Amino acid sequence: MAKGKLELLLIIFVVAAFVACENEATKEVGEDPVQWMADLHCEAVSLRKARFELADKMRFIEDTLILPNTSDSTKAVLQTQLNDLQPYKDSVVNRSLDLAKVIKFKLDSLIEQEFIETAQRKAFDAELAAELEKRGCK
Repeated sequence: MAKGKLELLLIIFVVAAFVACENEATKEVGEDPVQWMADLHCEAVSLRKARFELADKMRFIEDTLILPNTSDSTKAVLQTQLNDLQPYKDSVVNRSLDLAKVIKFKLDSLIEQEFIETAQRKAFDAELAAELEKRGCK
């Protein structure tokens, strides 16, 4: 059971780190849009990974809870762990939704104000793809 507690603490730490991240919407407007969007994209990828890890952990707990040979004391511990994970799940989901709104707003703004021409958009897309590849968060 110590391994389960260690995994739970690791997930909680990862989720807390993402929730505590600076709100990317407060960055200065004058920054390079490729770097800014790459930052947002990489954060979104990290949040997605955290959501999937958390969902896997919660599914494992739920599956174990319904097994007929699981003792009552184990069920109580697992239910407590599941209840403890719920606020973190909510935080990660809310952060993901907020980040999606920021990304959509920023992209819409860039298209309307900076990348009006199709060629400009294609150049931006190519630069962004190269930056994401360089960072390894595609």
